[in-house]
Amino acid sequence: MNTIAGYNSDDIREAVKQKKKIKPEYALMFDLYEKIYIAQEESKNSIKLNDFTIPDEVLSVKLKEQFPIVTLSQFIIDQNVSEELFKHLCTILIEAGNELSESVKKIISLLENKTLNLQTLFSEFLNENEDYFNGIENKSQIDKAILGFLAYNSLKPSLSIFSEKISHNLDKGKEWDKGYCPVCGSMPELSTFEENGKRFLVCGFCSHKWASKRIYCPFCENTDHETLQYFEIEGEEEYRVDVCNKCKKYIKTVSIKNTSRTVYLPLENQSTPYIDLKFEEMGYRPGNTEKD
Repeated sequence: MNTIAGYNSDDIREAVKQKKKIKPEYALMFDLYEKIYIAQEESKNSIKLNDFTIPDEVLSVKLKEQFPIVTLSQFIIDQNVSEELFKHLCTILIEAGNELSESVKKIISLLENKTLNLQTLFSEFLNENEDYFNGIENKSQIDKAILGFLAYNSLKPSLSIFSEKISHNLDKGKEWDKGYCPVCGSMPELSTFEENGKRFLVCGFCSHKWASKRIYCPFCENTDHETLQYFEIEGEEEYRVDVCNKCKKYIKTVSIKNTSRTVYLPLENQSTPYIDLKFEEMGYRPGNTEKD
């Protein structure tokens, strides 16, 4: 088994190649995400982030009370690298020739006529200003979900690097007793079981990975084994889905010890839409969605 800690382009290509053999029907989607992931990983080489300090007394209280260390609006990004990545991702989506292409072309037009400012876009995204995105959607007839996708994926390399720096303040060998990310407070989008049998959760925003209880719903903090269960995916022993019958939410889990292929976690989450479909049909909802 090859679990990648530091990624490069060849690692991602190998992970995609192996996934194509397993799910050839998703080849086009894999090709698209391969380009996106490689662009993101390669952009990390150019990222420079300003220093961020947390007063000792503030950090002490947050760690003691198990509050997230930072809010989303406190994340520091590399503006120039994020802008270049945004444009690169637009090119990737247009060249893919899918249903998103026309919307992305409209977004590029907004940039060219200065109706859209990327510095403002990134700032409003980090401030979770839904009104800003609604305004662009209503005025320019652009799906705000596509704009949000581009903004987030352009910022993601900076977010993950900043998160890694901030996480040095945490005791990573200790289980985090809350379901939300100890760095930013976001909910996990993926769960893993490592070779040592320990369970980890992966943040859906900053990609921080933290140790968690094994029998535990991170979305409602349920620990009752009678209302928690998991389902294995037939023919794919590396996957299982943990569900909570109290809050009716689920999280996909990758069992690292049960696979010998290259594991790139962002790909694992995106390449399993059939799992999402199945469990939503069963009446469960993905835990990192905002709807209750």
